[in-house]
Amino acid sequence: MKKILIAGASLFMMSLLIVGCATTSPKHQDKPTITEQEAVQIFDYAYPLVIMSLSQDLMLKNPFRPHQKPNSLILFTQLAQPKNKAVVLGNRNTLYTVGWIDLSRGPVVFIFPDMEKRYFVMPLIDAWTNTFKSIGSRTTGQGGKKYFLVNAEFKGDTPEGFERIVCPTNMVWLTGRIQADNEEDSKKAAALQAEYKLMTHKEYMGGENPFNDWKAQYSAIKIRKPVPYSLKMKAKEFYDLFFKMYSNNMPLPFDGEMTTLLKRAGIDRSEIISFKQLNPANQMVLSSVLEMQQEKYLKDFYKGSSQKEPWIFNRTEMGIWGDDYTKRAYWAVWGLGANLVQDAVYGVTQLDSKLEVLNGENVYKIHIPKGGEPDVGAFWSITSYNLEGYLEANDVNRYATGSNMPVVYNEDGSLDIYLSSMQPKGVEKYNWIPTPKEDFKILFRMYWPKKTVLDGMWKLPLIVKE
Repeated sequence: MKKILIAGASLFMMSLLIVGCATTSPKHQDKPTITEQEAVQIFDYAYPLVIMSLSQDLMLKNPFRPHQKPNSLILFTQLAQPKNKAVVLGNRNTLYTVGWIDLSRGPVVFIFPDMEKRYFVMPLIDAWTNTFKSIGSRTTGQGGKKYFLVNAEFKGDTPEGFERIVCPTNMVWLTGRIQADNEEDSKKAAALQAEYKLMTHKEYMGGENPFNDWKAQYSAIKIRKPVPYSLKMKAKEFYDLFFKMYSNNMPLPFDGEMTTLLKRAGIDRSEIISFKQLNPANQMVLSSVLEMQQEKYLKDFYKGSSQKEPWIFNRTEMGIWGDDYTKRAYWAVWGLGANLVQDAVYGVTQLDSKLEVLNGENVYKIHIPKGGEPDVGAFWSITSYNLEGYLEANDVNRYATGSNMPVVYNEDGSLDIYLSSMQPKGVEKYNWIPTPKEDFKILFRMYWPKKTVLDGMWKLPLIVKE
């Protein structure tokens, strides 16, 4: 398990002092059984379950579409829009297919048709945000498939014609993407989506949906934007939600050290508890550290305070986090639902080549020399977002460009792409990415990256202020 050192005054000692002042009898003092460093580990470990639960509730109870239950598909038949706030860094090059699967009441079936020549990828993500299976063009090919999803406790048979997938947790998030190059092309992609099926096996066999009584824990209006909301939750709200999720989703095989630490803190998934039932001194340490971690992640989220280079570009394995709980929590904040790097890699930045914050009042140029585009099996794109990671409306309703857009190359075969809130004079339409008027961030996506991208031979182009 990764250990984290924290500089500054000891919250652990502060909690001891506060608890000591609260009682006059040393005999009845409550002493913390965890240190502040361990409380940091607990927060980072817990964060994925919390943000996954908030995201599920928001998506299933979104006020902009009919409310849904687990084990049903949410088909985004239009490219991501500024009004979509359920997921950060929404994609303008694919249509999303979202399914929140719950295996606690039995198996679930997932069926899709032949995908013809259209690129698609459908990761299955467990409650801890690990991408444990990737379905799609790269891994399973274009043909139609029928899957039978079960948890580790299910011992029944697999129906004929189905492929069995044993899932690590009861909660599974299907985050499918299907290529759609523009608004017109999205209609063709949506026709394929309409043939997808996701339902409990009981329903598939003609029975009643075992989730008819399901209700979301939060209202969509309350959450609105899951990441900022999660980083402002009070300790009781945060940990009570974690405890509920933890009791319904198994820890992973390598979590032994962490489960031991949680038990020492008074957290046992076999017992339904609330934050207020914990040792008061542990409550104090967990509360103080929670506020500290939230402040740190909020700074990263809004200001990119941890960014030291022109791009944050991670080519190491994503979506399979192991026991690196800090990295797992960080990417759950930055971009929940990571693909495997073999399916997609992303460069993200809020800074230009001089490490100055990107601002829409300026004009920036990305110069890609001839032959300098990333080598990909599918396509690449560059998209602009506001600092919260959401699309910001503009007059032309365009937020991205890339290899599936009609960009104009220079005479020497190189490519120049411009970023600014206003179209620079003389710049071709698709060579300009409209940005927010204020500070913004950029995401460079590469779907199905090839060896030169994954081994670091290819480098992300700099964003240069004009």
